Amino acid sequence: MNKVYTVQAEGEKKFLHAEANNLSVQISYERKWDIKDYPMLHWRWRAVVFPTASNEQIKSGNDSVLGVYVVFSGLPSVKAIKYIWSDTLPIGMAFDSPHSSGTKIIVVRSGRALAGTWVAEERDVLSDYERCFGKEVKRLVVQGIAILTDSDNTNSRAVGDYADISIHPFKGKGLDQDQRD
Repeated sequence: MNKVYTVQAEGEKKFLHAEANNLSVQISYERKWDIKDYPMLHWRWRAVVFPTASNEQIKSGNDSVLGVYVVFSGLPSVKAIKYIWSDTLPIGMAFDSPHSSGTKIIVVRSGRALAGTWVAEERDVLSDYERCFGKEVKRLVVQGIAILTDSDNTNSRAVGDYADISIHPFKGKGLDQDQRD
């Protein structure tokens, strides 16, 4: 069995290292919260090796060096937002996943200029949800967070790192240490 994700460290700082060789393996953390109470998502990531000839808009190229999902409850089907670091698509682009219309993809980072560098990200997930799914939210519960570094569609290799994923009640105010994931 191929191992895609491992915990590594640089000094005292631990992070999740992902190395996908012609694979797509998603890992998730189930944690429910009301998105109106905690709309802000923060994380750090570092792109190392980009999948060859990726284009996340089409099935045959739908591989990303780094992807962070927020998964929502929703009957009859689950909805998700996937934030990606794309090799080619422009920052700010949002579109349906070629694998599921219930998953919306938002390009947060693009290109190789910052490859090898830790980059901090912050997203207002509630605003992104309303933008992607086109409706105002009365009560929306997040079911969890998932990550995906994959290279199966392009038959190539992708390597990246994830750290410090946390949720916050609003921009600029963090949660207590026991609320961090």
